[in-house]
Amino acid sequence: MKNLKLRANFIVLCALSSMAQTSMAQTTMTTTAAENQSYFYVGGGAGYGRMNGEDFTNNNNDLTKNKVSWKALVGMKMNNMLSVEGQYIDFGAANRDNDRIQATGWTAGVVLDFVQDSSITPYGKIGALMWEADNRFNGISLSDNGTDVTAGLGVRFAVSDRVAIKTEYERFMLDNTDIDSLSATIQYNFF
Repeated sequence: MKNLKLRANFIVLCALSSMAQTSMAQTTMTTTAAENQSYFYVGGGAGYGRMNGEDFTNNNNDLTKNKVSWKALVGMKMNNMLSVEGQYIDFGAANRDNDRIQATGWTAGVVLDFVQDSSITPYGKIGALMWEADNRFNGISLSDNGTDVTAGLGVRFAVSDRVAIKTEYERFMLDNTDIDSLSATIQYNFF
């Protein structure tokens, strides 16, 4: 089953890459070099996360929960509408005495701007999440990892030509666990 999921995720990434190349080729044919602004960007931010619609795992409230997540990102704006982006995300942790639940991950995906040439730009994103979870209960440690789909929606606010603030909602799937994240990120553009 895991091999099937890995193959499906690989096919999705190949299709997204092909779409990005096709879109970039079409944009190159229809715009001049001055209008086609491609550039690199980096950023970082913090967010609030929930697992399976609840604040982590325990209904007895005996887990100390850190629902704050943080992330670092790097991307390339390919044209006015399309970017490719990668992120590192720490989803936070839940602790009780010596027990601990923690997950981190890397994403690779595409970002599609819904509005062009605006200081306020709504966008959507889709990609793959390569994740790792470390769990420790009653002195027994268990690590798990996998690759699953991630998607999100956001709004980017241009503060200047080089700086933007992004707010976004993302859903990350880790096997049978869904993590919802609402975050704010600062982005710096390199022209």
